Amino acid sequence: MRRIFNTRLNFICVVLTIFNLHHVWSSENIYGETLEQCSHSGMALTGYTRDGYCTDINGDTGSHHICIDLSSTTGGNFCSVTGQSDWCSSSMTCHDALFDEEEDEDNYCPVQDWCVCQWAFASYLQYAGGCDKIQDLVCEAINMQAALAYKSMAGITKYDNALRCIESRCGVAFSKEQ
Repeated sequence: MRRIFNTRLNFICVVLTIFNLHHVWSSENIYGETLEQCSHSGMALTGYTRDGYCTDINGDTGSHHICIDLSSTTGGNFCSVTGQSDWCSSSMTCHDALFDEEEDEDNYCPVQDWCVCQWAFASYLQYAGGCDKIQDLVCEAINMQAALAYKSMAGITKYDNALRCIESRCGVAFSKEQ
């Protein structure tokens, strides 16, 4: 009986893994291409579900869709500017722990490329003094859902500025129809 239960449990795990990978593969970045990973080897594992991606997940009320390089020296520190505790300078479980069975989950790496809340990002721009005063963006890992959300809030200055910042920093333009 235990063996049947374990076999069924393993099957369910495989199905859920395939579903999760499909979800990741079907996510688009701001270029309309497959969403790339935000975190990589040697840095802390990011993503709302800690899978390395800035995916659009039900239940993520912060909409962690913007990948920002927190180690870059340009601009003000994201955590300081947005009034958060300084997790930006901390270390967390390494990205490699997700992909390497031999990697110890107790090994910590610095927070570097990180999926930040799209709403906090808009405030970051506002409080930092504009797009030229912020840390670097990792454009290929920014989820298209952020741009769509900002577009849906058209007419609200801080969201218009957030969309324009992504456009200028990443060399992309969002048409009215998108």
